[in-house]
Amino acid sequence: MTVIATAGHVDHGKTSLVGALSGVNTDRLEEEQRRGLTIDLGFAHAALMSSTGHTVDVSFVDVPGHIKFLRNMLAGVGGIDACLFVVDAREGWMPQSEEHFEILRLLDIPRGIVALTKIDLVEPSEADAVEALLRARLEGTFLATAPVVRTSVHDRGSIDILSRVLADIPARDRPPTLRPRMWIDRSFAPTGVGTVVTGTLLDAPLSRGSEVMVLPSGLTARVRGLQSRGHIIDTGEPGMRLAVNLSGVSHNDIHRGDLLGLPDQWHLTTVLDVRLQVLPHLSHDVSRRGNFLFYFGSDEIPGALRVMGPGSLKPAASGTARLFLDRPVALAPNDRFIVRETGRDETVAGGTVLDVDPVVPMKRAKPSADVGHFIDDRGVVSSSHLFVRTGHVVEPTVDDVIFSSAMLTAAKSKLLDLLSEAGTEGVDPGTLPDHLRQVSHTLRTTEATADSGRLYQPEHAPSQRTSDPIVDVFVAKGFVPPDPAMFDRNELRRLVQRGLLVNLDGVFFATATLDAAHAVARDLLAVSADGFSASQFREALGTTRKYAIPLAEALDARGITRRRGDVRIAGPRLHPRSAPQDDA
Repeated sequence: MTVIATAGHVDHGKTSLVGALSGVNTDRLEEEQRRGLTIDLGFAHAALMSSTGHTVDVSFVDVPGHIKFLRNMLAGVGGIDACLFVVDAREGWMPQSEEHFEILRLLDIPRGIVALTKIDLVEPSEADAVEALLRARLEGTFLATAPVVRTSVHDRGSIDILSRVLADIPARDRPPTLRPRMWIDRSFAPTGVGTVVTGTLLDAPLSRGSEVMVLPSGLTARVRGLQSRGHIIDTGEPGMRLAVNLSGVSHNDIHRGDLLGLPDQWHLTTVLDVRLQVLPHLSHDVSRRGNFLFYFGSDEIPGALRVMGPGSLKPAASGTARLFLDRPVALAPNDRFIVRETGRDETVAGGTVLDVDPVVPMKRAKPSADVGHFIDDRGVVSSSHLFVRTGHVVEPTVDDVIFSSAMLTAAKSKLLDLLSEAGTEGVDPGTLPDHLRQVSHTLRTTEATADSGRLYQPEHAPSQRTSDPIVDVFVAKGFVPPDPAMFDRNELRRLVQRGLLVNLDGVFFATATLDAAHAVARDLLAVSADGFSASQFREALGTTRKYAIPLAEALDARGITRRRGDVRIAGPRLHPRSAPQDDA
């Protein structure tokens, strides 16, 4: 399917042209029909015959041309494949022609067709002059080589020519992603159907039965049905105009500008870094002064902007800026948007989203949409954090965490320094900051050794040292340890510092015994993933509650198990690595 939006000055014949092409009057509102003026978005579908004789499905989005309804126009041109730019042969290029054209350029619409309308009301020489002026205005732009089709809604032959030219327009290249989304342009409730929302699906397929979320409200719903061009379908593909029937939500709670997506896939932002492109015809710079409206998808959001570096941008200039929005919105890097200044009532710039959740202060920020830059700015980021802010999936450095190369190098260096300082005492991984504990899994065995639950430099590991006779007693006693009063307290403290014993609130065990308790817990959970009780753990250890409870709590503290009510279930470190792994 190809989605085409009209554009052009008010009363230049956009709606009449769509009606002639599709047989549909897109002025659906009573006020529009009474006034003969398009106020809101209109939609139509048509099966057009291409020049090669193939039938092509085309969806039209008919936008209002009057400046009073520019917001509605902006809501309709996001995500389209091409534009049908309409110019009246009698009036030629007009102010709203200029504004619509600049908006299309700023949104990076890839291609289009120019329709010179009402050709039956002018002499051929007049039409030639208007077309020459059009060609001059479009030179060097995305419409420079676009066909200019002379049309009249009273001449079926001209409409047929335009129909074939439109059918030959290829659909937009849409690189696939993992996050379907649809900017909602209408929400209504047909009798007996329930809530229906419409829009152009972007980025990834959406299927019937999917659980979805309406943003920014966070309302959840289920896709009861999908329609495209009036046909019921099971799956919508990116680029399709869709009507989505939702269950579990009222149409009164959904508004134009909302985003339909999948749960847990989007970050709502009110601060973002962008690249701005200022329009060339402005008579002033763009700076923090002024009240601005930002148009994302079908949404309009008030806010402020701060230009990075020089503080302002001259006409035709580009640069980076930070936006501060009055309410949250879900966006992705490389999304396009439009900026209007309300005081002057004019479009001043367009932009591209770079970072939807900036962390670097403006004075030092050098924003980019590159995912590597996103990671570098943060140093360490979880896979889920990265995905909801960029839509990218990156292979984790370790576990579910991604390190920048600089942070990984610095963290390894810091950890090796700590191991060197600890000497024969080693380091308890549980006492390390999260990023250092995660980095420990990336060290080579020549750099560090895990022994008896602690990390050591290889030469200082207990396995490389002569066993202590006191430790031998504790190892032999296992889960029923000897009374610590039998031993010198200073000697016990020294053995704990060396990592050979653990002190669990006054109860001492050999570190190897704690590892054995870990193995028992793992075996119990292999039999019953729902968890095990304290009494089951005690019986499996063959000990008393006095000793079983401290061991269970120690496993909880290390993340091996996790307490849930009266039972213990698997923790994130139930299956720890026995030793640090080699670098990839």
